[in-house]
Amino acid sequence: MEEKCEKHNYGDLSERSREILLGIIEGYFGTANPVGSKFIAENYNLNLSPASVRNIMASLEEEGYIYQPHFSAGRVPTAKGYRFYIEGLMKTQRITHEQKENIKKRFDSGSRNLDDILNQVSISLSDLSHYAGVVLAPDTSSIHLLHIEFIRIKPNNILAVIVFQNGITENKSFYVSKDIKQNELSRYSKKLNEIIENRKCDLDALKDIIAEEMRSDKENFYSILNSAVFCRAVAGTENNYDRCLYVGPETDLLKEPEFSDNEQIKFLIKTISDKTTIIKLLGHTKNCKTKQIFIGSDNEWSEISGLSLITAPYISENNMLKGSIGIIGPLRMNYSHVIPLIDFMAKFLSGII
Repeated sequence: MEEKCEKHNYGDLSERSREILLGIIEGYFGTANPVGSKFIAENYNLNLSPASVRNIMASLEEEGYIYQPHFSAGRVPTAKGYRFYIEGLMKTQRITHEQKENIKKRFDSGSRNLDDILNQVSISLSDLSHYAGVVLAPDTSSIHLLHIEFIRIKPNNILAVIVFQNGITENKSFYVSKDIKQNELSRYSKKLNEIIENRKCDLDALKDIIAEEMRSDKENFYSILNSAVFCRAVAGTENNYDRCLYVGPETDLLKEPEFSDNEQIKFLIKTISDKTTIIKLLGHTKNCKTKQIFIGSDNEWSEISGLSLITAPYISENNMLKGSIGIIGPLRMNYSHVIPLIDFMAKFLSGII
């Protein structure tokens, strides 16, 4: 069932109110400091005195678009103010031809390995946005298999190479309690590939077939694969966060003024490291048809309070693979740059998987 995707409706603001709200947001973007009426009066051609600007700012504050962090300070946008800016005031930047070519060059190797592709997307999102890129991997359990190969890396350590019918591959390394020699692993691979060829099955169906075979002979290779190898190698990734979420470098994000003290840094690192909240929000987006914008505040998306996450779904041309990508940044992120970047990367990823 398709999830309900967020939309917001706001009351109309007067033209003057819009201009002053835009000035506050743009001023805050540039300085990360609260914006006062004097700044607006001097830098925006509104033909208004600082006193008139203050009156309008008071109305904007009463309606919840801005707030005053402390007495005698200027104003700072709220989550509601940022959303109004995104939906009604922002002028979106275009992705240039040079930027598009830069993105394409990052994938010139032509790799069909899903781990490599998604990891590169997360890195590219971080590099190009200067925030933190995240990618939710698709569920591959229902895609028809083409081939499985087990390779002994070292004692008790096995690599499973899984090839799907769309040509995408996955490599999964895992450990087993009993060391299995390569000739035995090759025999297991051969047996599995005979099943795949004859049944035209996916991972879920293959697990069911193995379970059925085990009922008649618990000592055969199906038993070994299912208990020691198969489940560890190709089981779904619903609870395996390290396998299903890819996070790009966070170095540039940590340089933002919002993360100048230890408590803010700790919250950011905890949010990204824990992964639960990010996966939940990316999972929500996966079932939507367009990008989603999560602006963290005490009232809305409190799990990421003080952060923004912009996400977009991706889906392969054959509809086999479906996931989502995102960029995490401060509330004061450069939305006009990040939003078109997310849109382009989602379409680009959809075209190469």
